[in-house]
Amino acid sequence: MRSFAIRLSLRFMFVLMFAVMLLSLFFLVFTGSLVRAGQTSELRDAEAKVFAAVEVLAFSNTMSADDSTEKSVMFFSEDIAQNLIIDNIPYYLTYSVYIPEKSTVLATNDPFLPLLSETKGKAVRYFAKNFFIDGNLDILYYAASHQLGNENVICEVSVNVENNAFTMIFSKLPLALLFMTLPVLVLSFLLSLFITKNTIKPVVKITRAAQSMTTENLDGQLPLTGRNDEIDELSRTFNSLFLRIKADFDRERQFSSNVSHELNTPLTVISGQTNLLLRWGKDNPEQLEKSLNAIKNESKSMHTIIENLLQISRIESGRIKPQFCDVDIRELFERVAEEFKAVAPNVRFEIKFGDENGSYSDAEALKNKLFYNLHLNTDSEMLHQILTVLISNSVKFAGNDCTVRLVAVRTEQGIILTESDDGPGISCEALPHVFERFYRADEAHVRSAGGSGLGLSIAKTLCDAVGAEISAGNAEPHGALFKLSFKGK
Repeated sequence: MRSFAIRLSLRFMFVLMFAVMLLSLFFLVFTGSLVRAGQTSELRDAEAKVFAAVEVLAFSNTMSADDSTEKSVMFFSEDIAQNLIIDNIPYYLTYSVYIPEKSTVLATNDPFLPLLSETKGKAVRYFAKNFFIDGNLDILYYAASHQLGNENVICEVSVNVENNAFTMIFSKLPLALLFMTLPVLVLSFLLSLFITKNTIKPVVKITRAAQSMTTENLDGQLPLTGRNDEIDELSRTFNSLFLRIKADFDRERQFSSNVSHELNTPLTVISGQTNLLLRWGKDNPEQLEKSLNAIKNESKSMHTIIENLLQISRIESGRIKPQFCDVDIRELFERVAEEFKAVAPNVRFEIKFGDENGSYSDAEALKNKLFYNLHLNTDSEMLHQILTVLISNSVKFAGNDCTVRLVAVRTEQGIILTESDDGPGISCEALPHVFERFYRADEAHVRSAGGSGLGLSIAKTLCDAVGAEISAGNAEPHGALFKLSFKGK
């Protein structure tokens, strides 16, 4: 297995190497420009001194000659090399003063120096291969044009690049920087490896602790460093995740147990009634009818449980997708009320609408008001099934002569639908579990209350599918209350 610490250290080393190379290149370019600027300044000053000395000597020679300009120039060119004295010019600089039109050298301290053109205010490098018998010519020179008498002359000053200290040192700098970079890179790799290994120690501990976890000990807590940093946040996130996974496992185990119990009960009844018929009930018409009705009812109960479980599974797996459309809440409330009047004629319905200020009125009084015409963009049939489950739950526990209240309220956040009854309500112990599968609110947790215990679970699953939030509580002064919250207008 490749080490993360080594990979991270190598990346850091390569990044540092790239940064060092860029800085070295910048340093070389910047230093080279400074050296070149210094050499140019030195050559320019030396050129000015050479020409000044030539000019002084030429003036003195001209004054001592006759008035002929040509003779004064000739006299100047013959004697100036012996009489030229230049103060404060470095010994390693060579110079030449010449007339470019005639290629006549007026003064020079190096007869082998070629006559080069002016450089227009900057120093220029000149290289000639095999210029000498024993080598090349490589100089940096500065040349300027001047008027001397009636002649145009060029004064050039140069320095031998090969023997120049600045150039020699500068040429060695890249190699020196390279040798300096190598130990820096090795040291940076070792230091980053040490720092990385110490930094990821908590991650290694977390990994080992996570590897030791099983489905039986998911509540084991991953270690915290106590520094309250990102790694501690990671540990807390994983701890929370493991607790949620454990809760899901526990729910699944409980669900499997409940399914087994729920299906085992009708199967036991069917098996018992079948054995009864096989022994002597088939010869007893009364017992035969009784047993067959019991088998029919238990088979219907099993079919209901299986259908409900399949519906939950299809919705959760996405095989049943909501078909969103515009739903008129008033029409939906009235439709549900009419449907229940056919199966539970004694149930009274109260349909009300309200605004965000908490004022409520019945449907007849609000026909001309804006918030009476509430519409939702949702799945009409899924919302109808949710309301059917909630009202059936109220009729089951509050009785066939109960009052069911359906209320729709528009708020700034969206629309809230509530369904409540005037029954005994939901106990505090049962409230956290009402949406769990196979949970019944009766204290004995038996089938005496009727149903399969999956109705509210189906309602919760449908709410998740259409993007609504469902919650359970108790109404005032008594009775169960369920709230559906839809965000948006």
